[in-house]
Amino acid sequence: MYHRLKIARSFALLLLCTVSLGPTVIVVGTGPRLEIPKTFLDAPPYVIGYSGLGPTTISLNWTESVGPTFDGYVLQNSTDGSSWATFANIPDKTNTSIYISGQVPGATNWWQVVVYDPLSQYSNQLKITQPSIASLSYPRQTATSVELNWDNNAAYGGFVSFASYQLMEAVNGEPFARAAKITDVGSLSDVLTDLVPSTTYSFYLNTTDQCNGCSNARPSSSFSNTVTISTPGPLATSASPVSPASVDVGEPANFVCTGAGGAPPYAYSWTFGDGSAGTGANPSHVYNAPGMMNVVCTATDSFGTIASSKPITYAVYIDPSIISFGATPASPDLGQRITFAVSVRGGNGSLTYTYARLPAGCYSTNSSSFSCTPTSSGTYEVTVTVTDQARETTNSTVRVSIGPSRVLGLPEAIGLTVIFGAILGIGAVAILMVVIAIRRRKGTQNKLQHDA
Repeated sequence: MYHRLKIARSFALLLLCTVSLGPTVIVVGTGPRLEIPKTFLDAPPYVIGYSGLGPTTISLNWTESVGPTFDGYVLQNSTDGSSWATFANIPDKTNTSIYISGQVPGATNWWQVVVYDPLSQYSNQLKITQPSIASLSYPRQTATSVELNWDNNAAYGGFVSFASYQLMEAVNGEPFARAAKITDVGSLSDVLTDLVPSTTYSFYLNTTDQCNGCSNARPSSSFSNTVTISTPGPLATSASPVSPASVDVGEPANFVCTGAGGAPPYAYSWTFGDGSAGTGANPSHVYNAPGMMNVVCTATDSFGTIASSKPITYAVYIDPSIISFGATPASPDLGQRITFAVSVRGGNGSLTYTYARLPAGCYSTNSSSFSCTPTSSGTYEVTVTVTDQARETTNSTVRVSIGPSRVLGLPEAIGLTVIFGAILGIGAVAILMVVIAIRRRKGTQNKLQHDA
């Protein structure tokens, strides 16, 4: 009804202007002539446009009315470009702009303005698609921090201005709370630190725009997508030798390293204790010198967190070698006690000793030295074999000559001869003494008889 009255009023004004402005007319069809003042014919078309645009905000502006009378602007809106609804009535002729908030990000709307001055004149139809919401991502994360990046698709201008970014954080499903506020529109990233290991975090970005120059800022927010991360537990590393438990120089030693916690996959690096290094979870290394090696594995997870294992003390040996092997005495007599002794250098772990081709009366024993009493004479090539835990062996031979048994420190035959001679001598002396004693006794008896 309001618009009908306005149309009627505009028509009456046209009639009045026709009388006052002269005979310039436009003839429409063959009916009665309708005279329209030339002022209206020369009036510029009304144009609506925008000077600022955010995901939920618009700053619209249009051409000011040039008619002799003014009854207001009607701002109309359509969601399909054909069905229009009044969005706002603006009675002030000089008010040719408006700040609109609460729009739907990504939605498309059409806008036009109807100018009553006094005709109902329509502007162009302005099609606007609201910018999309910010896209939030996290290109880098560690066990205790996360870098968040985002964009801003707004075109600020007119009444639409930037207010702030607010990073919202939720921990283990709890309600969201503000983690950071950024007031620089060009700052499109932030790093949140002091995150707790083994925790789930969710983040979204609240981008707030507002009206520039309005008595009420009328802030309007749009919310990004939500990203969720899980901080890993502490990174731990363990290392151990696979086989063997120790090695000789020149033989391969095999190790294994295992990472746990952190953010897989892991990268492994090694120091082998001899000044060399390696990589991989299951390396093999050859040592060129003996010694006790401190082997360490270091694991680095996908977030760059580093953890090192406890050192492994790993034994590297040289092959066993015999320094000396001998028998004391080297040429004993039968029945004389003899000692065999061997001195060894190197070897992996404990050593095993085996003796072969011993003289009768001597038996092999697992010892670096032992003593025995041979029970037969002759020459013997006694061999010792030394074996380490890596089954590496070495051997050596010593010649032992065992002579016959001795009597009185002399060879047996001579000794027995001496003993027999001594026995004969002693017997002869005894007989001689008996003879002398008998003669003395007989001489004494004869003297006694003569004196009688």
